[in-house]
Amino acid sequence: MNQLDKQQARIARLLGYLPPIHCLPPFLARVSYTALDRLLGVPKTSVKAIKDIRIPTHDSKQTIALRIYYPEASNTLNPKAMMYFHGGGCVIGSIASHDRLCRYLCNKSNTVIISVGYRLAPKHKFPAAIYDAIHAWNWFHDHLQQIDLTGYKLGAGGDSAGGYLACFLSLNRQQTELTIQAKHKPEFLYLLYPMMDLRGLTQSYRDANNGMLLTNTLMEYFSRHYLSNVEQKFLPLASPILFETFSHFPHTYILTCGADPLRDDGIAFAQKLESQNVLVTHDHFDDCMHSFISVYRASNRAQQATFAIAQCLKQLAFQSSDR
Repeated sequence: MNQLDKQQARIARLLGYLPPIHCLPPFLARVSYTALDRLLGVPKTSVKAIKDIRIPTHDSKQTIALRIYYPEASNTLNPKAMMYFHGGGCVIGSIASHDRLCRYLCNKSNTVIISVGYRLAPKHKFPAAIYDAIHAWNWFHDHLQQIDLTGYKLGAGGDSAGGYLACFLSLNRQQTELTIQAKHKPEFLYLLYPMMDLRGLTQSYRDANNGMLLTNTLMEYFSRHYLSNVEQKFLPLASPILFETFSHFPHTYILTCGADPLRDDGIAFAQKLESQNVLVTHDHFDDCMHSFISVYRASNRAQQATFAIAQCLKQLAFQSSDR
């Protein structure tokens, strides 16, 4: 915590005077989360075009919202697109809460972004979000012509719980307990402070009790709503770091932050991928906290870091296309 950017630390302390998210019912927590983004997050920017689509769930009983962002600048030489899953512990967050970030990433990295409004707990418990992520990815591949993305390099990513979901698109060989699997492997993965282990065993998890946006108490709130029981934390589908084989992963970008209960898990995951000869680009922002993007306007360092990760996406997609 001594390394944390002073502006981010200050805003975290100020937000501590408000009712904490873990004390709110999920529907109010979602409102609070989106309001924080509107107040302090990335300013809204224009993109070339937006398409809103609803697709049926894998069982055709409900629907999932997709929002597709097309960048202002055309990219005919190296067109690329990324399916993006928002964060929020699979309990909060939405296309709306991440709309401004997706616009920013779209334009700054010159990448088409497909934002997924997967179903949330506690109404839709584990593993509903995983099913939605895989099904949306498969639908995406089956309808490339309809959404004007034929010939594009296709990757996947997300922040926090969204990074967790994106991983399953490259774990189809391990998904023996699911009734659907990803039909295609992403050509790159873009994981911002991913949620890889719900067991809460690390030092960074134990230390994260105050002074940051994501604490271990809030993580327990997410786990309690997302999972049906504590024992599920020990399933690889809930804690993907427990899978043994990752050697077939594509080029993977992983961001970790110093003030984050998920820090040590993210670092361990990057090391695990590297040990299996996966091409990994790992950035660690020791002076940033989890979800620093949400306080973009209150921190110069958050602005620099957000620009940096957008440039990393631009480079990641470019490098992956040349492999």
